[in-house]
Amino acid sequence: MKKIFVIAITLMGFIFSGCNDWLDVNPRTQVRKDVLLETQKGFRDVLTGAYIRLKNTNLYGGEMMWGAIEYLGQHWVTTAGYTDNYIQQYNYTNSSVKDRFTAIFKTYYQAIADVNGILEVIDEKKGIFTKGNYELIKGEALAIRAFCHLDVLRLFGPMPTGEISEDKILPYVKTVTNEVHDYSTYEQFVELLLGDLNEAERLLGEVDPVLKYSIEDLKDETTCEVEDDFWICRQVRMNYYGVLALKARLYFWTQDMSNAALYANKVIGAKDPSGKKMWTLANGVTMESGDLACASENILGLSVYDLGTKATSNFSLTGNGKYVDNFLFTYYVFPTNESAADVRKTKQWVSTTKNGEEIYICKKYYQPTNEAKNEIPLVRLTEMYFIVMEATSSMTEANGLFGEYASARGVSSVDLATDRVNKLKKEFNKEFYAEGQMFFFYKRTGATSSLNYIPLNPESYVAPLPEREIEYNNK
Repeated sequence: MKKIFVIAITLMGFIFSGCNDWLDVNPRTQVRKDVLLETQKGFRDVLTGAYIRLKNTNLYGGEMMWGAIEYLGQHWVTTAGYTDNYIQQYNYTNSSVKDRFTAIFKTYYQAIADVNGILEVIDEKKGIFTKGNYELIKGEALAIRAFCHLDVLRLFGPMPTGEISEDKILPYVKTVTNEVHDYSTYEQFVELLLGDLNEAERLLGEVDPVLKYSIEDLKDETTCEVEDDFWICRQVRMNYYGVLALKARLYFWTQDMSNAALYANKVIGAKDPSGKKMWTLANGVTMESGDLACASENILGLSVYDLGTKATSNFSLTGNGKYVDNFLFTYYVFPTNESAADVRKTKQWVSTTKNGEEIYICKKYYQPTNEAKNEIPLVRLTEMYFIVMEATSSMTEANGLFGEYASARGVSSVDLATDRVNKLKKEFNKEFYAEGQMFFFYKRTGATSSLNYIPLNPESYVAPLPEREIEYNNK
């Protein structure tokens, strides 16, 4: 019997123009996927629905950017007795904490189901696509599936350090079904993930316009010869270089340092047809122009038309949202004696008072209304720098890249020959505040304490699976 699935998508009346046309839509109607997947446009619409899912508050529109994942990373002040505080204390037995992570887990697999609906039938429907659209859509769908599974692994999977168990850990889902999915071992999971990325790399390598035009050119269909605007704005799509960056992230996570450095360097060194670098590091000038979140560095991102609203709601300048207290900020995040010229401190943060005490608020996502930078970063160029700086066997290379990074951020360069990981950890923390990456740094390196000196252990690093998953898989 033919499976019937539904996806909430907008069929008409896109809200904004340009890069936002295909992403910034509000779900209003439900259409059966088996009906949608009879046309090229239908496949595009379902793919758009998957991107919309990624912007859900349970994922990169909240929890996996500045929400639960940042409380795990010890980045915000919390109040005892509230769920955020229980998360910060790694109290995974608390029912409200369990509910938060269940919602995250569920939404990840909903996004995976979105693209699996495409991948299950796209080969048999190959004949309906105009030139290049089959490769582009399938490549992006595979990349989204891999991207979601990688973050599921990083959050719910075991620490990647030490001996890897043969136990089955998580499901790598490649079909759409109501049945319980089989679990894979760590090695099986990684192998399946890498297989998706390899195939996405192959497909996108054949057609992706990011290989033919600059990012600037691809922001406007009038500057390049493409079929329609579905082919533009590649910096907020699962583009070819984004796939290479995800491979670098995966290899880095699995401790394959040589391949991690190899793929990260491919992204760092990427050039457009004119010979100009595809991406360069943001600096004080670009931040002063309004690019506070360093969107110019985005290799992968999500276009979010209401990012300003999310910013004011989560990072209220009155101190009623997420903030850092004065002690933590001035002694550990941006030490006063080291940070006078740090452009992140001067541009991305603002101080105010709360209950008579000075506090600091991140304004990274406060984008000017006249700037088309309403983007949530999924992977930035700076992450590729950090991967190479830690993974390379060449200290000359590591120090050279750190020098470039330090110059862009307004900090002093350091010699990474000694205590490399801790020196990078200090900078990584400054760099990726409110981007959901610090907890993964701790987990990948096996840190035993965090910014707040809250003890960390292997149990702290494995977010709780939904009760249903535990029940069905005897976890």
